[in-house]
Amino acid sequence: MTTITKGLIYKTQDYKESSKLLYVYSPLGKVTLVANGVKSYKHEYRVLAQYLTEIEFSYHEKDMFALAQARYIDGFDELKTDYIKLSKQSIILEIIDHLITSDIDHDKVYALAIEALKHPFGYLIFTLKLLFALGYRLNFVGENPTGFSIKNASVTTTHDGDYADMDIETTITLAALYFYKSGDMLEIELNQIKHIEHFIKTFYRYHMDYDIKGLKE
Repeated sequence: MTTITKGLIYKTQDYKESSKLLYVYSPLGKVTLVANGVKSYKHEYRVLAQYLTEIEFSYHEKDMFALAQARYIDGFDELKTDYIKLSKQSIILEIIDHLITSDIDHDKVYALAIEALKHPFGYLIFTLKLLFALGYRLNFVGENPTGFSIKNASVTTTHDGDYADMDIETTITLAALYFYKSGDMLEIELNQIKHIEHFIKTFYRYHMDYDIKGLKE
């Protein structure tokens, strides 16, 4: 069966002398596209066969097939001209590459990834909201909360006396990111960003044994 779908190129690799392999995430899952001849300056697909580009293409129910009927959608040019922003948002592509599996709701995760790439705090929103799809629900319910525990994936309270990895103010910001809906206003102080990045890196390492390379300590 062949259909037309959208996809995000999260990684590329040179292939033979003039071609590329495009690793693409789509609402139907991850596929590898063989972009024959796209390294030629005259090839019609040269511009769209780039890292961090959203395209439309002809989809086949196979893991690997030739790029065809392709159309450029978005190149995220604003990100590509700002190294700092690009390095942060590239965490989204890293997570897609290493942690997205076939049993995930790709349609929802794809939409989340595209929206997150356009948001200043998108990499924080994506890595936190994806936890639910990966089987980890963060619990923010508790009487007299004092902070948040990575081990328990839950708020700490004055009653339970558990160790808090994060203070209550940053926990409130964490909840705003976790429950973010399109259009919500988010204002995050620099020191809170650092704490939340540390939380995310530590949480993924502790619960999934995965070290997010893009989050440097």
